[in-house]
Amino acid sequence: MFISEALAGLNVVSAIANLTSRPLQKSLAQLKDFIELAAENGYIAEAHEVVTEDGYILKMFRIPPRNNCTKKVPILVMHGLLQGAEAFLDAGPEAPGYVFAQECYDSWFGNVRGNYHSRRHMTLNPDKDLKFWQFSVDEIGKYDIPAMVDYVLKATAMEQLIYVGYSQGGLTYFVMNSERPEYAKKIKLFLGLAPGSRQYNTRSQTIRVAVNIVNSLRVRLEAVGIWEILSQGFPIQGALNTLCSIELLSAIVCGLGITLVDSPHPGSVTPEIQTRLVQHAPAGSSIQNLAWYGQSIHSLKFSKFDFGRLKNLQLYGTSTPPKYNIGASKSPAVIFHGDGDHAVDTKDVDWAVKQLPKVLEFYVVKNPQWNHLDMCYSRYWKHDIFVPMRKYLNQYDGIDNS
Repeated sequence: MFISEALAGLNVVSAIANLTSRPLQKSLAQLKDFIELAAENGYIAEAHEVVTEDGYILKMFRIPPRNNCTKKVPILVMHGLLQGAEAFLDAGPEAPGYVFAQECYDSWFGNVRGNYHSRRHMTLNPDKDLKFWQFSVDEIGKYDIPAMVDYVLKATAMEQLIYVGYSQGGLTYFVMNSERPEYAKKIKLFLGLAPGSRQYNTRSQTIRVAVNIVNSLRVRLEAVGIWEILSQGFPIQGALNTLCSIELLSAIVCGLGITLVDSPHPGSVTPEIQTRLVQHAPAGSSIQNLAWYGQSIHSLKFSKFDFGRLKNLQLYGTSTPPKYNIGASKSPAVIFHGDGDHAVDTKDVDWAVKQLPKVLEFYVVKNPQWNHLDMCYSRYWKHDIFVPMRKYLNQYDGIDNS
Protein backbone atom coordinates (compact mmCIF):
# COMPACT_ATOMS: atom_id res chain seq x y z
CA MET A 1 0.00 0.00 0.00
CA PHE A 2 2.79 2.45 0.88
CA ILE A 3 4.62 1.83 -2.40
CA SER A 4 1.49 2.39 -4.46
CA GLU A 5 0.71 5.58 -2.56
CA ALA A 6 4.25 6.80 -3.14
CA LEU A 7 4.12 6.13 -6.88
CA ALA A 8 0.73 7.75 -7.21
CA GLY A 9 2.06 10.72 -5.29
CA LEU A 10 5.05 11.00 -7.61
CA ASN A 11 2.79 11.13 -10.64
CA VAL A 12 0.67 13.86 -9.07
CA VAL A 13 3.80 15.81 -8.08
CA SER A 14 4.88 15.65 -11.72
CA ALA A 15 1.59 17.25 -12.70
CA ILE A 16 1.74 19.82 -9.91
CA ALA A 17 5.25 20.84 -10.94
CA ASN A 18 4.03 20.94 -14.56
CA LEU A 19 6.84 18.59 -15.53
CA THR A 20 5.56 17.79 -18.99
CA SER A 21 9.03 18.77 -20.19
CA ARG A 22 8.83 19.83 -23.81
CA PRO A 23 12.44 18.73 -24.60
CA LEU A 24 11.67 15.25 -23.27
CA GLN A 25 8.40 15.18 -25.18
CA LYS A 26 10.29 16.08 -28.31
CA SER A 27 12.68 13.19 -27.65
CA LEU A 28 9.86 10.72 -27.11
CA ALA A 29 8.20 12.01 -30.28
CA GLN A 30 10.96 10.20 -32.15
CA LEU A 31 9.50 6.87 -31.01
CA LYS A 32 7.51 4.89 -33.55
CA ASP A 33 3.91 5.97 -33.94
CA PHE A 34 0.97 3.92 -35.20
CA ILE A 35 1.84 4.19 -38.88
CA GLU A 36 5.51 3.33 -38.31
CA LEU A 37 4.67 0.38 -36.05
CA ALA A 38 2.23 -0.96 -38.63
CA ALA A 39 4.80 -0.61 -41.43
CA GLU A 40 7.36 -2.41 -39.31
CA ASN A 41 4.99 -5.38 -39.21
CA GLY A 42 4.08 -5.29 -42.90
CA TYR A 43 0.85 -3.25 -42.80
CA ILE A 44 -0.05 0.01 -44.52
CA ALA A 45 -1.80 2.43 -42.17
CA GLU A 46 -3.44 5.81 -42.74
CA ALA A 47 -3.97 8.87 -40.57
CA HIS A 48 -7.29 10.74 -40.55
CA GLU A 49 -8.54 13.86 -38.77
CA VAL A 50 -11.99 14.20 -37.23
CA VAL A 51 -13.46 17.44 -35.88
CA THR A 52 -16.04 17.16 -33.09
CA GLU A 53 -19.11 19.36 -32.70
CA ASP A 54 -17.30 21.33 -29.99
CA GLY A 55 -14.16 21.87 -32.06
CA TYR A 56 -11.67 19.22 -30.91
CA ILE A 57 -9.45 17.83 -33.65
CA LEU A 58 -9.02 14.09 -33.18
CA LYS A 59 -6.59 11.86 -35.03
CA MET A 60 -7.69 8.41 -36.14
CA PHE A 61 -5.66 5.63 -37.72
CA ARG A 62 -6.86 3.06 -40.19
CA ILE A 63 -5.49 -0.26 -41.40
CA PRO A 64 -7.52 -0.86 -44.57
CA PRO A 65 -8.33 -4.38 -45.72
CA ARG A 66 -6.08 -5.90 -48.33
CA ASN A 67 -7.25 -6.20 -51.92
CA ASN A 68 -8.06 -9.91 -51.68
CA CYS A 69 -10.39 -9.43 -48.69
CA THR A 70 -14.14 -9.87 -48.77
CA LYS A 71 -15.87 -6.66 -47.72
CA LYS A 72 -17.04 -6.65 -44.11
CA VAL A 73 -18.62 -4.22 -41.69
CA PRO A 74 -15.85 -1.86 -40.47
CA ILE A 75 -14.50 -2.00 -36.93
CA LEU A 76 -13.90 1.01 -34.68
CA VAL A 77 -11.48 0.23 -31.84
CA MET A 78 -11.26 2.60 -28.86
CA HIS A 79 -8.49 2.74 -26.27
CA GLY A 80 -8.64 3.10 -22.50
CA LEU A 81 -7.71 5.84 -20.04
CA LEU A 82 -4.28 7.45 -20.65
CA GLN A 83 -3.71 5.45 -23.83
CA GLY A 84 -3.46 6.12 -27.55
CA ALA A 85 -4.19 3.99 -30.60
CA GLU A 86 -0.72 2.39 -30.43
CA ALA A 87 -1.95 0.35 -27.45
CA PHE A 88 -3.55 -2.03 -29.93
CA LEU A 89 -0.24 -2.64 -31.75
CA ASP A 90 2.19 -2.73 -28.83
CA ALA A 91 1.82 -6.46 -28.20
CA GLY A 92 3.59 -7.24 -31.48
CA PRO A 93 2.58 -9.33 -34.52
CA GLU A 94 -0.48 -10.81 -32.79
CA ALA A 95 -1.66 -7.61 -31.13
CA PRO A 96 -5.38 -6.84 -31.49
CA GLY A 97 -4.87 -4.32 -34.31
CA TYR A 98 -2.93 -6.78 -36.42
CA VAL A 99 -5.31 -9.64 -35.69
CA PHE A 100 -8.26 -7.60 -36.96
CA ALA A 101 -6.28 -6.74 -40.09
CA GLN A 102 -5.31 -10.40 -40.61
CA GLU A 103 -9.01 -11.23 -40.51
CA CYS A 104 -9.73 -8.72 -43.32
CA TYR A 105 -11.50 -6.09 -41.23
CA ASP A 106 -11.43 -2.45 -42.25
CA SER A 107 -10.01 -1.41 -38.89
CA TRP A 108 -10.16 2.11 -37.44
CA PHE A 109 -8.44 3.19 -34.22
CA GLY A 110 -9.50 6.36 -32.42
CA ASN A 111 -7.74 8.80 -30.12
CA VAL A 112 -9.82 10.82 -27.67
CA ARG A 113 -9.35 14.48 -26.82
CA GLY A 114 -6.32 15.33 -24.72
CA ASN A 115 -4.04 12.45 -25.62
CA TYR A 116 -0.86 13.15 -27.59
CA HIS A 117 -2.55 12.54 -30.95
CA SER A 118 -5.63 14.66 -30.22
CA ARG A 119 -4.16 17.64 -28.42
CA ARG A 120 -5.62 20.18 -30.86
CA HIS A 121 -8.70 22.38 -31.21
CA MET A 122 -10.15 24.66 -33.86
CA THR A 123 -9.88 27.75 -31.61
CA LEU A 124 -8.43 26.76 -28.22
CA ASN A 125 -4.73 26.47 -27.40
CA PRO A 126 -4.09 23.51 -25.03
CA ASP A 127 -1.03 25.29 -23.61
CA LYS A 128 -2.93 28.48 -22.79
CA ASP A 129 -6.64 27.78 -22.46
CA LEU A 130 -8.15 26.01 -19.46
CA LYS A 131 -11.34 25.53 -21.47
CA PHE A 132 -9.54 22.98 -23.67
CA TRP A 133 -9.00 20.76 -20.62
CA GLN A 134 -12.46 21.11 -19.09
CA PHE A 135 -13.61 17.66 -20.10
CA SER A 136 -14.08 14.18 -18.73
CA VAL A 137 -15.62 10.95 -19.97
CA ASP A 138 -18.85 12.99 -20.23
CA GLU A 139 -17.60 14.98 -23.23
CA ILE A 140 -15.62 12.10 -24.72
CA GLY A 141 -18.76 9.97 -24.84
CA LYS A 142 -21.06 12.76 -25.99
CA TYR A 143 -18.84 14.26 -28.69
CA ASP A 144 -15.69 12.24 -29.50
CA ILE A 145 -17.15 8.77 -29.94
CA PRO A 146 -20.13 9.90 -32.07
CA ALA A 147 -17.84 12.01 -34.28
CA MET A 148 -15.59 9.03 -34.95
CA VAL A 149 -18.52 6.69 -35.56
CA ASP A 150 -19.93 9.12 -38.13
CA TYR A 151 -16.55 9.60 -39.79
CA VAL A 152 -15.96 5.87 -40.22
CA LEU A 153 -19.44 5.27 -41.61
CA LYS A 154 -19.10 8.15 -44.08
CA ALA A 155 -15.60 7.10 -45.17
CA THR A 156 -16.67 3.49 -45.75
CA ALA A 157 -20.15 4.28 -47.13
CA MET A 158 -21.64 1.94 -44.52
CA GLU A 159 -24.66 2.29 -42.26
CA GLN A 160 -23.29 0.33 -39.28
CA LEU A 161 -20.01 -0.62 -37.69
CA ILE A 162 -18.70 -2.99 -35.01
CA TYR A 163 -17.48 -1.13 -31.94
CA VAL A 164 -14.64 -2.55 -29.83
CA GLY A 165 -14.18 -0.66 -26.56
CA TYR A 166 -11.40 -1.36 -24.09
CA SER A 167 -11.85 -0.04 -20.53
CA GLN A 168 -12.65 3.69 -20.89
CA GLY A 169 -13.42 2.97 -24.54
CA GLY A 170 -16.31 0.82 -23.34
CA LEU A 171 -17.35 3.29 -20.66
CA THR A 172 -17.62 6.14 -23.16
CA TYR A 173 -19.64 3.87 -25.46
CA PHE A 174 -22.23 3.62 -22.67
CA VAL A 175 -22.11 7.41 -22.26
CA MET A 176 -22.68 7.92 -25.99
CA ASN A 177 -25.74 5.69 -26.02
CA SER A 178 -27.19 7.32 -22.93
CA GLU A 179 -26.65 10.86 -24.20
CA ARG A 180 -27.36 10.17 -27.86
CA PRO A 181 -29.53 7.05 -28.10
CA GLU A 182 -29.96 7.48 -31.85
CA TYR A 183 -26.43 6.08 -32.24
CA ALA A 184 -27.53 2.61 -31.15
CA LYS A 185 -28.79 1.97 -34.69
CA LYS A 186 -25.30 2.69 -36.04
CA ILE A 187 -23.65 -0.03 -33.95
CA LYS A 188 -24.15 -3.53 -35.28
CA LEU A 189 -22.23 -5.23 -32.46
CA PHE A 190 -20.52 -4.01 -29.30
CA LEU A 191 -17.48 -5.92 -28.08
CA GLY A 192 -16.55 -4.76 -24.60
CA LEU A 193 -13.02 -5.56 -23.41
CA ALA A 194 -13.23 -5.07 -19.64
CA PRO A 195 -15.51 -2.06 -20.21
CA GLY A 196 -15.70 0.52 -17.47
CA SER A 197 -18.81 2.06 -15.93
CA ARG A 198 -18.95 2.79 -12.21
CA GLN A 199 -15.60 2.23 -10.46
CA TYR A 200 -16.81 1.50 -6.94
CA ASN A 201 -15.15 -1.92 -6.54
CA THR A 202 -11.80 -1.14 -8.18
CA ARG A 203 -9.21 -3.26 -6.36
CA SER A 204 -6.05 -1.47 -7.55
CA GLN A 205 -4.88 0.62 -4.62
CA THR A 206 -2.53 2.56 -6.90
CA ILE A 207 -5.43 3.65 -9.06
CA ARG A 208 -7.68 4.43 -6.10
CA VAL A 209 -5.07 6.57 -4.36
CA ALA A 210 -3.99 8.41 -7.53
CA VAL A 211 -7.45 9.38 -8.78
CA ASN A 212 -8.60 10.25 -5.28
CA ILE A 213 -5.69 12.68 -4.88
CA VAL A 214 -6.38 14.26 -8.26
CA ASN A 215 -10.05 14.70 -7.44
CA SER A 216 -9.33 16.28 -4.07
CA LEU A 217 -6.83 18.73 -5.64
CA ARG A 218 -8.63 19.45 -8.92
CA VAL A 219 -9.87 22.96 -8.15
CA ARG A 220 -6.53 24.09 -6.71
CA LEU A 221 -4.54 22.57 -9.57
CA GLU A 222 -6.69 24.22 -12.21
CA ALA A 223 -6.49 27.54 -10.35
CA VAL A 224 -2.69 27.58 -10.69
CA GLY A 225 -2.73 26.56 -14.37
CA ILE A 226 -2.23 22.80 -14.08
CA TRP A 227 -4.87 21.29 -16.35
CA GLU A 228 -3.13 18.38 -18.06
CA ILE A 229 -1.81 15.24 -16.39
CA LEU A 230 0.51 12.39 -17.33
CA SER A 231 1.18 13.67 -20.83
CA GLN A 232 3.58 11.76 -23.03
CA GLY A 233 7.12 12.69 -22.11
CA PHE A 234 6.70 13.51 -18.43
CA PRO A 235 9.92 12.67 -16.54
CA ILE A 236 8.80 9.47 -14.82
CA GLN A 237 7.78 8.08 -18.20
CA GLY A 238 11.15 9.04 -19.64
CA ALA A 239 12.94 7.23 -16.82
CA LEU A 240 10.77 4.13 -17.28
CA ASN A 241 11.36 4.23 -21.02
CA THR A 242 15.12 4.21 -20.42
CA LEU A 243 15.08 1.51 -17.74
CA CYS A 244 12.66 -0.74 -19.62
CA SER A 245 14.86 -0.64 -22.70
CA ILE A 246 17.67 -2.30 -20.71
CA GLU A 247 17.14 -6.03 -21.01
CA LEU A 248 18.34 -6.94 -17.52
CA LEU A 249 16.11 -4.32 -15.89
CA SER A 250 13.03 -4.53 -18.07
CA ALA A 251 11.35 -7.50 -16.40
CA ILE A 252 12.04 -6.12 -12.92
CA VAL A 253 11.21 -2.44 -13.38
CA CYS A 254 8.38 -2.66 -15.91
CA GLY A 255 6.97 -5.83 -14.40
CA LEU A 256 6.84 -4.23 -10.96
CA GLY A 257 5.13 -1.16 -12.39
CA ILE A 258 2.44 -3.27 -14.03
CA THR A 259 1.91 -5.29 -10.84
CA LEU A 260 1.39 -2.09 -8.84
CA VAL A 261 -1.35 -0.95 -11.22
CA ASP A 262 -2.94 -4.34 -11.83
CA SER A 263 -2.64 -7.90 -10.53
CA PRO A 264 0.35 -10.03 -11.59
CA HIS A 265 0.13 -12.39 -14.56
CA PRO A 266 3.68 -13.68 -15.15
CA GLY A 267 4.68 -14.15 -18.78
CA SER A 268 1.59 -12.56 -20.29
CA VAL A 269 2.92 -9.08 -21.01
CA THR A 270 6.52 -9.80 -21.98
CA PRO A 271 9.46 -7.43 -21.33
CA GLU A 272 9.46 -6.55 -25.05
CA ILE A 273 5.77 -5.60 -24.91
CA GLN A 274 6.33 -3.72 -21.65
CA THR A 275 9.04 -1.64 -23.34
CA ARG A 276 6.67 -0.57 -26.12
CA LEU A 277 3.87 -0.01 -23.61
CA VAL A 278 5.80 2.59 -21.60
CA GLN A 279 6.88 4.34 -24.79
CA HIS A 280 3.25 5.13 -25.61
CA ALA A 281 1.57 5.28 -22.20
CA PRO A 282 0.61 7.32 -20.30
CA ALA A 283 -0.64 9.32 -23.27
CA GLY A 284 -2.11 12.27 -21.36
CA SER A 285 -5.55 13.48 -20.31
CA SER A 286 -7.16 16.25 -18.29
CA ILE A 287 -7.09 16.72 -14.55
CA GLN A 288 -10.89 16.81 -14.73
CA ASN A 289 -11.08 13.41 -16.40
CA LEU A 290 -9.00 11.71 -13.71
CA ALA A 291 -11.04 13.57 -11.11
CA TRP A 292 -14.18 11.92 -12.53
CA TYR A 293 -12.63 8.54 -11.74
CA GLY A 294 -11.80 9.83 -8.27
CA GLN A 295 -15.47 10.60 -7.77
CA SER A 296 -16.62 7.30 -9.25
CA ILE A 297 -14.67 5.09 -6.83
CA HIS A 298 -16.82 6.49 -4.01
CA SER A 299 -20.18 6.03 -5.71
CA LEU A 300 -22.44 3.09 -6.43
CA LYS A 301 -23.84 5.11 -9.34
CA PHE A 302 -22.57 5.68 -12.88
CA SER A 303 -23.07 9.42 -13.17
CA LYS A 304 -21.92 12.60 -14.83
CA PHE A 305 -19.20 14.79 -13.33
CA ASP A 306 -20.04 16.18 -9.90
CA PHE A 307 -19.19 19.91 -9.80
CA GLY A 308 -20.79 20.48 -6.41
CA ARG A 309 -24.34 21.41 -5.50
CA LEU A 310 -24.50 24.96 -6.90
CA LYS A 311 -22.85 24.27 -10.25
CA ASN A 312 -24.76 21.00 -10.60
CA LEU A 313 -28.00 22.99 -10.27
CA GLN A 314 -26.81 25.39 -12.97
CA LEU A 315 -25.66 22.68 -15.40
CA TYR A 316 -28.02 19.80 -14.70
CA GLY A 317 -30.97 21.34 -12.91
CA THR A 318 -30.42 18.96 -10.00
CA SER A 319 -28.16 19.17 -6.94
CA THR A 320 -26.55 15.83 -7.77
CA PRO A 321 -25.26 14.76 -11.20
CA PRO A 322 -27.64 12.70 -13.38
CA LYS A 323 -27.07 8.98 -13.78
CA TYR A 324 -26.21 7.45 -17.14
CA ASN A 325 -28.66 4.99 -18.64
CA ILE A 326 -26.63 1.91 -19.57
CA GLY A 327 -29.84 0.32 -20.82
CA ALA A 328 -29.82 2.76 -23.75
CA SER A 329 -26.99 0.66 -25.25
CA LYS A 330 -29.39 -1.51 -27.21
CA SER A 331 -27.02 -3.06 -29.75
CA PRO A 332 -26.06 -6.74 -29.37
CA ALA A 333 -23.16 -6.95 -26.92
CA VAL A 334 -20.43 -9.41 -25.97
CA ILE A 335 -18.51 -8.56 -22.81
CA PHE A 336 -15.05 -9.99 -22.03
CA HIS A 337 -13.51 -9.91 -18.59
CA GLY A 338 -10.88 -11.56 -16.40
CA ASP A 339 -11.08 -12.55 -12.74
CA GLY A 340 -7.63 -11.06 -12.14
CA ASP A 341 -8.69 -7.57 -13.26
CA HIS A 342 -7.92 -5.14 -10.43
CA ALA A 343 -8.71 -1.97 -12.40
CA VAL A 344 -12.26 -2.79 -13.58
CA ASP A 345 -13.62 -5.18 -11.00
CA THR A 346 -15.86 -8.11 -11.93
CA LYS A 347 -18.60 -6.81 -9.60
CA ASP A 348 -18.81 -3.53 -11.51
CA VAL A 349 -18.75 -5.24 -14.91
CA ASP A 350 -21.49 -7.63 -13.76
CA TRP A 351 -23.51 -4.63 -12.53
CA ALA A 352 -23.29 -3.02 -15.97
CA VAL A 353 -23.97 -6.25 -17.87
CA LYS A 354 -27.24 -6.78 -15.98
CA GLN A 355 -28.51 -3.46 -17.35
CA LEU A 356 -27.65 -4.11 -20.99
CA PRO A 357 -30.76 -5.22 -22.91
CA LYS A 358 -29.08 -7.57 -25.42
CA VAL A 359 -26.03 -9.39 -24.05
CA LEU A 360 -25.08 -12.29 -26.28
CA GLU A 361 -22.44 -13.53 -23.83
CA PHE A 362 -20.54 -12.39 -20.73
CA TYR A 363 -17.28 -14.20 -21.37
CA VAL A 364 -14.90 -14.65 -18.44
CA VAL A 365 -11.42 -15.70 -19.55
CA LYS A 366 -10.64 -19.20 -18.28
CA ASN A 367 -7.22 -18.19 -16.95
CA PRO A 368 -7.89 -16.88 -13.40
CA GLN A 369 -4.81 -14.60 -13.61
CA TRP A 370 -6.15 -12.70 -16.63
CA ASN A 371 -5.98 -9.03 -15.64
CA HIS A 372 -6.93 -5.63 -17.02
CA LEU A 373 -3.80 -4.96 -19.07
CA ASP A 374 -4.03 -8.44 -20.60
CA MET A 375 -7.20 -7.36 -22.37
CA CYS A 376 -5.07 -5.13 -24.58
CA TYR A 377 -1.43 -6.19 -24.26
CA SER A 378 -1.23 -9.92 -23.57
CA ARG A 379 0.77 -12.08 -25.95
CA TYR A 380 -2.07 -14.61 -25.51
CA TRP A 381 -4.72 -12.14 -26.71
CA LYS A 382 -5.45 -13.90 -29.99
CA HIS A 383 -5.99 -17.27 -28.32
CA ASP A 384 -7.80 -16.15 -25.17
CA ILE A 385 -9.88 -13.27 -26.55
CA PHE A 386 -10.10 -13.33 -30.33
CA VAL A 387 -10.87 -17.05 -30.65
CA PRO A 388 -14.08 -16.81 -28.55
CA MET A 389 -14.80 -13.40 -30.15
CA ARG A 390 -14.59 -14.71 -33.71
CA LYS A 391 -17.93 -16.55 -33.70
CA TYR A 392 -19.76 -13.28 -32.94
CA LEU A 393 -17.77 -11.36 -35.52
CA ASN A 394 -18.63 -14.01 -38.11
CA GLN A 395 -22.28 -13.63 -37.19
CA TYR A 396 -22.38 -9.83 -37.42
CA ASP A 397 -19.67 -8.72 -39.89
CA GLY A 398 -21.58 -9.46 -43.07
CA ILE A 399 -22.78 -6.49 -45.13
CA ASP A 400 -26.29 -7.88 -45.57
CA ASN A 401 -26.81 -9.29 -42.07
CA SER A 402 -29.62 -7.77 -40.02
